[in-house]
Amino acid sequence: MTNFLNKVAWKSKYYFSKVAFRIFKLKPNVVCNICGWVDFNFYSDKWHPYTICPNCISQVRHRLFWAILNKDNKYNKEKILRDKTVLHFSPEIQLKDSIKALTKNYKTADFFAEGYYYNKIDYNIDITDMRNIEDNSFDCVIAFDVLEHVSNDKKALEEIKRILKPGGLVILTVPMKDNLKITYEDSSIVDPKEREKIFGQFDHLRIYGEDFFDRVLKEGFEVEVVDHTLFDNATLKKYVLFPPVISKDPLATNYRKIYFGKKPNNSIP
Repeated sequence: MTNFLNKVAWKSKYYFSKVAFRIFKLKPNVVCNICGWVDFNFYSDKWHPYTICPNCISQVRHRLFWAILNKDNKYNKEKILRDKTVLHFSPEIQLKDSIKALTKNYKTADFFAEGYYYNKIDYNIDITDMRNIEDNSFDCVIAFDVLEHVSNDKKALEEIKRILKPGGLVILTVPMKDNLKITYEDSSIVDPKEREKIFGQFDHLRIYGEDFFDRVLKEGFEVEVVDHTLFDNATLKKYVLFPPVISKDPLATNYRKIYFGKKPNNSIP
């Protein structure tokens, strides 16, 4: 019932926003490219001002990903998702339905799902141990801001590669501290408050640096990084694909990157 009421509320806000701007002939400053919300500015969170869509709660990484998939390039959604088998870890409500509508077989996974959400997940599994999924099972694996929660991200990448079909894609994002060259992690830090202070969140186990590319590459993937520089300034501002105000928090991820890792066609699990 709660889920239904939330959907009604979102739809009501969406149509009210559209009608209000049309009646008063207002020109919106920003548009959410996922849900279509129009506004003068997005909401703020503790990390970044004016980056959160008030309707679907999308953040920069969600809208950047969706913008990439809607551009005429090799990562266009029709090429990488249409009629594909997809495993989506910790599936974001902002993207779930849009991705599912394109695929032939869409599955979700989350190791920490609880309560009502637990019943909506296909696989309640640890990304570092997916033994109940056969080799070469999926065309695409999506995991946004997941690996920082995982004790052994190397094992997670190995498992992702194993379950991907040859030529399959993993699509990843991770929080990255600006100008940090080498990922910082310390397994001896177990206090939640200390983790939040050092890694940015109480359940984060590391803060990634620019070497994340190499971490994925070392596990046998062909890696490409796509970021906001793919778009012109007008598009960046319209859809807020880059923070309009750079966060001064030393742990903030101001420069979001989407990592596409391809399992080689001649690869074995």
